[in-house]
Amino acid sequence: MKKLISFLALALTSISLSFSASAAVEQTCKVDTEKLLWTKADYAITGDTLVINRQRVRLAGLYAPQIEKKQKWHTPGEPLAKEAQTFLNKLLANNDLEVGIEFDTTRLDNRNRQLVHLFLRDGTSVQQKMLESGYTLARTTYNNLKHAECYYQAEQKARNGEYQLWDFMAKNPDRHFPLANSSKLTSEDEGFRIIKGKIVKVDKSSSNYILNMDTTGIRVQKKYWKNFDYNKLKALNGKTIEVRGYAYLYKGAMYMMLDHPYSIDALSPINQANK
Repeated sequence: MKKLISFLALALTSISLSFSASAAVEQTCKVDTEKLLWTKADYAITGDTLVINRQRVRLAGLYAPQIEKKQKWHTPGEPLAKEAQTFLNKLLANNDLEVGIEFDTTRLDNRNRQLVHLFLRDGTSVQQKMLESGYTLARTTYNNLKHAECYYQAEQKARNGEYQLWDFMAKNPDRHFPLANSSKLTSEDEGFRIIKGKIVKVDKSSSNYILNMDTTGIRVQKKYWKNFDYNKLKALNGKTIEVRGYAYLYKGAMYMMLDHPYSIDALSPINQANK
């Protein structure tokens, strides 16, 4: 009987700790709505870019598929791009276009667009909704880390449920979007991707940290070394990981430049929190 009681106590403690960890993740998207800058949004241009007060604004912490552009420099469209835009527009419209703005470490991107975390009046995170829908992907840029754990958790929820982009990938594996295996990459796979492969080399030059998969070179420029722990990168050698960012073809090989460790799944906030 004592053994049974001890087992039940241990099980309840385990459940309680698990629930607390899960709740902590969910709460990372919470904010004090009274401290936000409240205004009216105009409309969404894509699933991660919208117009607010006649200015283009980017949603920090995520990436949405790009809508095809047919101007002088043609940009091919990515899967479910229009659907992501529509989802964001409906989310805004259903809340009377009222949004609360929170800024992070970096307020402007390299195209002078404001980078914001966006909330609805009831405290709901717009980014969290977009990621849980499966129309967007978590992405850490400009060292904007507020709510990062929440965003990656939201993406994982969509991935587990095979929603939208994840359902598209399951049904169209030859499209290599949003995820592609390094061994199966082709010259058509440039652009934003999550690339999965085994790390076969970790090294350091005078200007880069170097991680190589079979066909993919991953590089961290010296100016971003301060964000990384090189010992943690060395520990990835021989492991199969996922990296996310813009893939580009150079001299017959695919490359990806990283500026933050969260771009590596093994170093992401949800994986670090579980250690």
